[in-house]
Parts: sequence; structure tokens; C-alpha cells
Amino acid sequence: MASRICGTPMAVVNLVDTHRQFFLAEVGLGVRETPLETSFCGHAILEDDVLVIPDAQRDPRFDGNPLIHGTPGLRFYAGAVLKTPDGEAIGTMCVLDTKPRHLSEQQIDMLRFLARQAMTQMELRRSIATRDRLLAEARAAEARRRDLVQEMAHRMKNLLSMVQAIATQTLRQSATMEDGRQAIAQRLAALARAQDILTQADHEAANVCAVVAATIEPHQTRDGRIRLDGPDTLLTSQQALGLSLAIHELATNAAKYGALSNEDGTIDVAWTSDDEAFVFDWIERGGPAVLAPQRRGFGSKLIERIVASYFNGEGRIDFAPTGIQFKLVGRADHGALSR
Repeated sequence: MASRICGTPMAVVNLVDTHRQFFLAEVGLGVRETPLETSFCGHAILEDDVLVIPDAQRDPRFDGNPLIHGTPGLRFYAGAVLKTPDGEAIGTMCVLDTKPRHLSEQQIDMLRFLARQAMTQMELRRSIATRDRLLAEARAAEARRRDLVQEMAHRMKNLLSMVQAIATQTLRQSATMEDGRQAIAQRLAALARAQDILTQADHEAANVCAVVAATIEPHQTRDGRIRLDGPDTLLTSQQALGLSLAIHELATNAAKYGALSNEDGTIDVAWTSDDEAFVFDWIERGGPAVLAPQRRGFGSKLIERIVASYFNGEGRIDFAPTGIQFKLVGRADHGALSR
């Protein structure tokens, strides 16, 4: 349109940086960018309004300029500055010709108008792009919020189901209400310690070293008779909670009847993990002689069945005369952490 209004064979809408000018639209030139040092627009962008050069061969600013004295042999230039709403000049709307010419005031006014229109269109496109980006970010944030709500609901159901099972089974097998109350309180405290570790991490995974250490800490003796050995391994939240419960049950039993009930007993807690299996061992030594119970309580069921199921494996308590031993063989579900 600028070319038709001004009667020139060439017209350009460009943006200018420190070294080059880039053509957003052009008619008659056939290129998309040129060096700024030889361009007319490098001079035009310094103007407040419109720069008109009727004959560049007669303008000393362009002596030796290859665009004028070589190909394409430009002679005429008129450019209106593109300015942002903050007044920053970023480019020009310009028309060019290979022969000298003059523009009427009406043509110059139209060039100014087209420059303002071009700037308006660029600002509109930028606003639309910003709007689309913000909408996409808002949709993504909403999707994350929904996922978080669903995940929290799922975790709360799992946790409440675990609490319900602990309370029901503990009360069913307790001799008195007071015994049941104390046992429930201790088991829920073990759950809380494991939950604290998950909260400090990312709610999805916890390091087995931290889980074991936190659960052992209330039972550890001054002389460190519970010895820990194992590598850093990530557990899912369900595995971390389950393992903490198993350790609590074993440590409580050790303090009452096993290796921690005297001054000489020791407990070795060790685990290994690779792509094939997660293996956890609890081995007591030096405590009172062990007799296998005639009836398994809820604690044994919790350790052998429920906790083992979280690892898709098997758990076994061995009431060896020299001390209770527990072995858990399963998988640390690393894949679930990335889903």
C-alpha cells in the first residue's frame, strides 16, 4: 500500500538492531535483511518523525554508499519511524526508488499513518501472543492443580485406610483399651515421622536412609547398638510409610523382648537395592533366647503381609533362637516415581 500511495517501486517495513535491519515485509527489493551501516534507515531511526531524501546522490551522508553508487542504484528514500508506546524507535516504514522524486504532504501524512498502523498491528500481535501464553500457562497451572488435588485425595485415602487398619487390628488384639491406645499412638507416631520425611522431600519419594534413620532414632541406644548399613535408594511414599511401620514394630518388639531388652544385644539393619531387587534385613543378636509365638499378632501380619505388598515382594520373620530376623525382598518401585 505504501508503494502504491507514494508511487515507488519499493517499500519496506523493517526492524533495526545495532548491526542490521530485518525486513518484516518488503516489495521490490527481494532481500530480507541488510547491514545497518549502509542503510537509509540507520539515519531515519534517529529522526523524530519522517526522513525524506529526494536524491541520495546529492546527499553527502551517502557518499560512496554501494546501495546508491552500485546495485540497486537507489536515489530516493522516505521513511517514517516505528515507535513503541513508550516512544522507543525500533524500525521504519519506508519507500524507495531508483530515481529522484518528491512526496506531497498528503503522501507523507499517509506514510506516517501507515507507520502507526504497522506499529499497532505489531503491538496487537504481541498482545495476542502474550494473551495466548498466559492462557496456556493458566491452563497448565489448572491441570497441575487438578492433578495435585487428585493425588492428595488418593494419598489421603491410602493413609486413612492404613490408619483404620492399624486402629482396628490393634484394638482387636489388645488385652485392654489402655494397651490398645498406647500401641495405636506409637504406630501413628511412626507414620508421622515417615510423613515428615515425605513432606521435606517431594511427597512422591523418600530416601530409604532417611526413613530408616528417622524411625530408628527413638529406639537407638546411647552406645549405638542399632547399626545401619545401606545405599541411598528412593522409595515411593507408600513404601516409605510401610517400611517405617515395619521398623517401628520390630524395634518396639526388640525393646520389650529382644536385643534391646538387655545391655548386650545388637541389631544390624541393612539393605541393598539394584534394578532387580530391594532387599531389607533386620538381624538381632545377643538378646534373650527367642521362642516362636504360638499365635501371630497384628504386628507380624503388618510386617510380613501388608508392608511386603507395597514392595510387590515377600516378607518373612524368622524366630531364630539367637534373635529375631526379618527379611524383605521386593522392588523399590523407581518407575512409579516418574509416572
